[in-house]
Amino acid sequence: MIRDFNNVCPGGPNINLTGMIKTEIGRGVGVVNVKAEGSNGVTGMFTYSDMTDSLGNYEIINQIPRGSDFLITPSKNINHLNGITTYDLVLISRHILGIAPLGSPYRLIAADANRSNSVTTFDIVEFRKLILGIYQTIPNNTSWRFIDAEQVFTNPLNPFLDSIHERVLVDSALFNRNINFVGVKIGDVNASTEPGNAVSPDDRTFGTLFLDVEDREVQPGEVFSVTFRTYTPS
Repeated sequence: MIRDFNNVCPGGPNINLTGMIKTEIGRGVGVVNVKAEGSNGVTGMFTYSDMTDSLGNYEIINQIPRGSDFLITPSKNINHLNGITTYDLVLISRHILGIAPLGSPYRLIAADANRSNSVTTFDIVEFRKLILGIYQTIPNNTSWRFIDAEQVFTNPLNPFLDSIHERVLVDSALFNRNINFVGVKIGDVNASTEPGNAVSPDDRTFGTLFLDVEDREVQPGEVFSVTFRTYTPS
């Protein structure tokens, strides 16, 4: 085994890992921790990481030993409510009813609140609790998921048929690598998220507004008015 301690050989002992993380519509996702974990027969185990900038770029320069096997994993789990509104719930509901399918594997993944690999009314319930302030974070999920940009879905209208590639394995890397991911903001199916945010937004919630509506029976096709009253619980 020959080791080049003085970096005389061309190319040096280490390689560069770079890439971009963008949303489906091409907006860079900031504040994503990209971790490279692996091993090398000479240097042993290693872990290196970098945080994406506001444009979604990351780079781990001259760190990963040449010839290493390593796993790349992006993660971001802040601002769960970012980009989620009642309009997203309407779009998810219309998809479930077959009125207007979401039409994109990434939007379907975004609509899966409980990571059941399906989109159902249970997901709407979970997102509604987040909007109402019952939840501060989405149970059993992270605020963002990241999919290997090279993944091709067998059926784009049902991405859950495939194993979703949220990590990328690199074997025996001898040259610099560029690995890109598609960022999916969970709950945001109409792309209203601010993905480049570097800090958490200010909390402007001043409390919970309670609404009271009288129960009544309605007939299919009936047009009626609904009166809302606000109150403060005792």
